[in-house]
Parts: sequence; structure tokens; C-alpha cells
Amino acid sequence: MSFYGQSIGDESLVMMRRVLDEECARREIDPDAGQGQDLALVVMHAFRSGMTDEKELVVLVRNLTDEVC
Repeated sequence: MSFYGQSIGDESLVMMRRVLDEECARREIDPDAGQGQDLALVVMHAFRSGMTDEKELVVLVRNLTDEVC
């Protein structure tokens, strides 16, 4: 189920920001810098593709970025 074209609620935005901030802190990177923005895109794309559970997003971001970095 795709969420493209639909608005994202405040609670979901707060959750996605929390996932981003925690992963950036773990990696010691600035969420507003290039790498942080790349992570934000991963989180947003996954969420809009239907992965709306916070724990699943955390696992996805860690697995994808740990392999790359």
C-alpha cells in the first residue's frame, strides 16, 4: 500500500524524526548535513511505501546504512 499523495500526520512526522535523530546520533552525524538528509530520504521513502512501524524503520535504516558505511 502506497502513501504517496496522502498527507502525513504530526505523530508520524515526530516518529520519523525520532528514528532519524537516533540513528544520526548513533553514527555521530548531523541530521541536517548530507548524510543525515540521505537517511531522512530513506526513512521517508520507506514510510510512504507502507513501512509505518517505528521498530521496522529503525531496523531498515540500520541494516541499509550499516552495509553502505
